[in-house]
Amino acid sequence: MRSRAQLIQLIHIAKSQLGLDDATYRAALAGLELPSSSKHMTLPQLERVLEHMKRSGFRVRSKAKDRAQADDLQSKMLRGMWIEMHKLGYVDDAREAALAAWVKRETGVDALQWLDAEQGQLTIEKLKQWRWRDERRAKRLAAALHAGGRLASPDIAVLAEHWFGAAVLTKAVVKQLLERLKGLK
Repeated sequence: MRSRAQLIQLIHIAKSQLGLDDATYRAALAGLELPSSSKHMTLPQLERVLEHMKRSGFRVRSKAKDRAQADDLQSKMLRGMWIEMHKLGYVDDAREAALAAWVKRETGVDALQWLDAEQGQLTIEKLKQWRWRDERRAKRLAAALHAGGRLASPDIAVLAEHWFGAAVLTKAVVKQLLERLKGLK
């Protein structure tokens, strides 16, 4: 169901698209036995006007669609990594627009499909570095603690499952793991 404002907007777009001047428009409203202005109409009356405009040749057009997604292998890989990072808590917004904005900040290129092979590879590497930065830190700390005899296992996945019952190393789990490991130093 369209709102009153949307119906009025569509009627005015139809009036313009059909090339109706004010006199012709008001005559059409009079022929439908309706008030001479859309602001004085009820929702059902506005619907009637819109239906009349459609019968007269008006076509409601949807908004222009977003740019098509890039479908090359590098773009698919970037998109997959972005979505995975969202699921793990590293990225707040999993939408294509958020990925495109991040790519633009990192490369200056407006869309994934415009990245050349080298830019695409560098962008993939940046995502990997972002994704693994805290885990690498936790692995180094766990290895040092294990080597010093303060930790039974250097495997952070095992530690996360044992300490927190976490089967997946999300951003939050890795953060907790780092805090606990620092406390063991």
